[in-house]
Amino acid sequence: MTSFPTRLINKLEERSEAGNLRKLAERDEGIDFYSNDYLGLSSYTTIAHTSASSPGSSRLIAGTTNEHLSFERQFAKQYGHEAALLFNSGYSANCGLFSAIGLKDTVFVYDEFIHASIKDGLRLSFSKAFSFKHNDVADAERLLKKFKGQHVFIVVESLYSMHGDFAPLKEISLLAQEYGADWIVDEAHTGGLFCKGGYCEYLSIEPLPFARIVTFGKAYGSHGACVLSAQLVIEYLINFSRPFIYTTALSVSHVKELEEKVIHSDLSQHQHQLQENISYFRAQCKQTGLISAPASPIQTLHIGDTHLAKLREQECEKNGIHIKAILAPTVPKGLESLRISIHSFNTLKEIDLLLEIL
Repeated sequence: MTSFPTRLINKLEERSEAGNLRKLAERDEGIDFYSNDYLGLSSYTTIAHTSASSPGSSRLIAGTTNEHLSFERQFAKQYGHEAALLFNSGYSANCGLFSAIGLKDTVFVYDEFIHASIKDGLRLSFSKAFSFKHNDVADAERLLKKFKGQHVFIVVESLYSMHGDFAPLKEISLLAQEYGADWIVDEAHTGGLFCKGGYCEYLSIEPLPFARIVTFGKAYGSHGACVLSAQLVIEYLINFSRPFIYTTALSVSHVKELEEKVIHSDLSQHQHQLQENISYFRAQCKQTGLISAPASPIQTLHIGDTHLAKLREQECEKNGIHIKAILAPTVPKGLESLRISIHSFNTLKEIDLLLEIL
């Protein structure tokens, strides 16, 4: 075996010395305040079982079944778009979309806190990409003025997973219309949370963006993702999106599970209970530094120090509560935080215990 390069060993040692070396840990028993299973659907038992489970092929060979096509049609209709394309994860959906549509004459203007999967997709593209200050519409407009006359995409997330704040989607939509730009929104953390058709429908945004990405690994309690757009865009992705073209298709049983959870389930009771729990948490929380939006299932407590954030995480773990300290480089240095995920299944007693320990 070739020896591991010294410069890579040094990078690991630097991260370890800074106190933010990532490690895998087996999930154990305890009170869940750290997963993205906001509605508790990961434990929801479906009847989606079939002996013909895995297509054993990519979608363009033998991997496309009637179940895949049916789910895509139903999901596109539910979210108000012409068409949808199913990917194996939100990460591959973002990489697949942005790397494919990012041509040399394209400019992407994106929020500085956009997800890593989008940034990676942009890096794989041939386009130019420039960030604007987080949720700062005026700074986004500054860039649109700079690139006026070029094909520009504005890229945002509906809900930012490290801060728990919503993007000003209505303002972004109006800005795009004013400057003749297209815009794209990643609804990873809002899909399933507010209504059947996603956060854009909840806000009554018209016209809908050029594309939306909705993942199923958060509120829907499963995995996979869809890109929603016009039929022509979906046809383009089928032909030019490498993460889609060269990946084995999701199994038929999994697609049936998605259909049951995403299309046919009434999630309103779970959604209502989630908002009740979020409201209770915020009403009882006496901590300063809470930086998240009132309706967000992600409630982030700003700490600003790696050591203190880890100490608080460890204190919660000692008491059987799972939360997550978010450290640099996941967030910029100085923005170290405790990320607290509220769920529909958390009891008031569990929330009280969390607040007491904090």
